[in-house]
Amino acid sequence: MFNSVDKTINTALSVLSARQKEVIIGRYGLQSGQPMTLVEIGNKYGVTRERIRQIEAQALNLVYKQFQNGALDDFFKVVVNYLQKFNGVRKHDYLSNEIKNLYDKSLIKNNEQKFRFLLEASKRINFHPENEECHSFWYLSGNDLDKAKSFVTKLISSLNSQRSKLSGNFSSKDSSGVNYVSISKKFSSNVYGDFGLSEWEEINPKVSRDWAFLVLKKENKPIHFTKLANLINKHRKAKQVNPQTIHNELIKDERFILVGRGTYGLKEFNIIPGTAKEVISHFLKKHGPMPAKDLVKLAMNHRTFKEKTLLLSLRNKKYFRVSGEGKYFVKES
Repeated sequence: MFNSVDKTINTALSVLSARQKEVIIGRYGLQSGQPMTLVEIGNKYGVTRERIRQIEAQALNLVYKQFQNGALDDFFKVVVNYLQKFNGVRKHDYLSNEIKNLYDKSLIKNNEQKFRFLLEASKRINFHPENEECHSFWYLSGNDLDKAKSFVTKLISSLNSQRSKLSGNFSSKDSSGVNYVSISKKFSSNVYGDFGLSEWEEINPKVSRDWAFLVLKKENKPIHFTKLANLINKHRKAKQVNPQTIHNELIKDERFILVGRGTYGLKEFNIIPGTAKEVISHFLKKHGPMPAKDLVKLAMNHRTFKEKTLLLSLRNKKYFRVSGEGKYFVKES
């Protein structure tokens, strides 16, 4: 049975001088949980940051020699075996919590800092720092890293080709795909649980009109701006929006179409805009004279008009006429 993490740390630090040990403990935050900068430690001892850097490098070399001698092999067998289950790549905070449970089930104070020290000092496992594209993570080899990058690149391309079809949470045939996704900052899920790219407005909406776009896309039908504002506020509770703001935003955005009094739909819905009269005129010009029953059915399939509204519009002799066969047509101007 291998030692606890704290005992492993003590073994790793046992070959260091008092000053070297203090520098390593401060730099990695092994006791406080808050790593210190070279300047902070230098000020504490009244020496330059470069001197602290030298002491740190010397100390890590001594610890590394212990790893080479096999003094801490038990710890790394656990870590390596676990990483291999995830194709050699794992997000930093995931690994810290998971190895804690495998290696030492007792509550370990500042375990993330302790694991990072052991893993970095060993030089057996590689650390990739957080940047704009990914979270910090660990990987076993360059080949494992290349596989992760390749997967992310292919998934981005696939998602972009299917952007119009928002789907549920990401799923993969094996755990490696889910693992790669967790490392990247390129992916996210919206309030409906749809998975996609973080840069998409429908996945990560920021302003009111982006929220309106997402809600309309999910509702898949035109909605009055007052109801639309209520639906947005239901999901974005941290920042409530005024109905009039939604109306003002949508009316100047080409993604939206005003299909009635205060009612908006998305341009991608291929909605026929306009009043009941204008929609009726559209279909009559496209299909020719039609009976009222067929015309009303066609219009209601494309819009949410009431049957009474459509029939009243048809009776307007200023715009429409009816033939002896009971078919309506547009009056020539």
